[in-house]
Amino acid sequence: MTNGVTTTGTTTTTSTPVTTATTAPGATPATSTGTGTGTMTEDQLGLIMQGHVAFQALWAAHELGVFPHLSAHPDATADEVAKETGLPASSLEVLLGALRGLGLVEEHDGRLRNAPLAEEHLVPGRPGSYTPMLGWQRHIVYPGLSDFTASLREGTSVGLRNFPGPGDTLYHRLAVHPELRGVFHEAMSGLSALANQGLSASGALGGSRHVVDVGGGDGTNAIALASAHPGLRVTVFDLPSVTELARQNIERAGLTDRVGVHSGDMFTDTFPDGVDAVLFSHILNIFDPPVSVTLLRKAYDTLPPGGKVAVLNMMQNDTKDGPATTMLAAPYFLAVASGQGRLYSWSEYESWIREAGFSGYERFGDLPFFHGLHVGTR
Repeated sequence: MTNGVTTTGTTTTTSTPVTTATTAPGATPATSTGTGTGTMTEDQLGLIMQGHVAFQALWAAHELGVFPHLSAHPDATADEVAKETGLPASSLEVLLGALRGLGLVEEHDGRLRNAPLAEEHLVPGRPGSYTPMLGWQRHIVYPGLSDFTASLREGTSVGLRNFPGPGDTLYHRLAVHPELRGVFHEAMSGLSALANQGLSASGALGGSRHVVDVGGGDGTNAIALASAHPGLRVTVFDLPSVTELARQNIERAGLTDRVGVHSGDMFTDTFPDGVDAVLFSHILNIFDPPVSVTLLRKAYDTLPPGGKVAVLNMMQNDTKDGPATTMLAAPYFLAVASGQGRLYSWSEYESWIREAGFSGYERFGDLPFFHGLHVGTR
């Protein structure tokens, strides 16, 4: 096994060490992102206090096309960027000052260019781009978290009042907000595209014949899996308002012969018959632990002997103090998404998979953007 840990019963074999606090390319290692070390600087505290300003500067630069322009024209002058963005010189200086302060843009002798991490992750269209997630942060996370304190006091997703409509979760309410639904699925598709690089490379589902992608969204996971494994069939299982979008994407990808959709509710409807693998990608983090165990047991009951369940998600480390990116996800799930859930630790996922009845267990670390993969075998 490459880059994995296999455990059956109480025996554990490791071929290469697994990093249980994964690190995105160019990011600070997850082991140093906790704030309990007493090493925070005054400037870092100030950045937290002005975090809303930092994001708005990032969003403005994204909307105005600053990063792709500097990527195409490194060493551009401020006058050239002003002409490209249409901003007055004084306004551009305000924006560039914020971007320089955040370390996103560098200036040398009056010439501007993207900082290395911005060049890698903030230019739209690149394989490692984070830009699909920015609209979700701006239009869903940002307004929803204005109700974070109220959500903490009431223990429920008060932030949902920013998205009126039927249903008790964001996922149900997006059905009556088509523009926001598009923003949401663009973000989830972008996040999945990053994670799927690791899922496909792991080979964890390579021996499977038919995978059901529970809560599979717009089909990004299914298309990636089918493309990586030519003999594999994949079924996207999600709400009817979502599977229609997946169907369209599958048709565009030319994979209708091996990738299909099955509309249903993951709690009240049965999973499709004839599958030998169940994938939960960015799903179990939405719910509290008992709900996740229930879904894993449902997967266990669906699978034949030897069948696999795969859980793909961004991971907390087992000391639960980092990476900061994953630790900051819980407020969104409480205040906006569902009133429960968070990004869980490696050991928590392993314990749920075992509690659901799976005996064999594998974990894969070092996947892109703080992701990890857990695989249980019935």
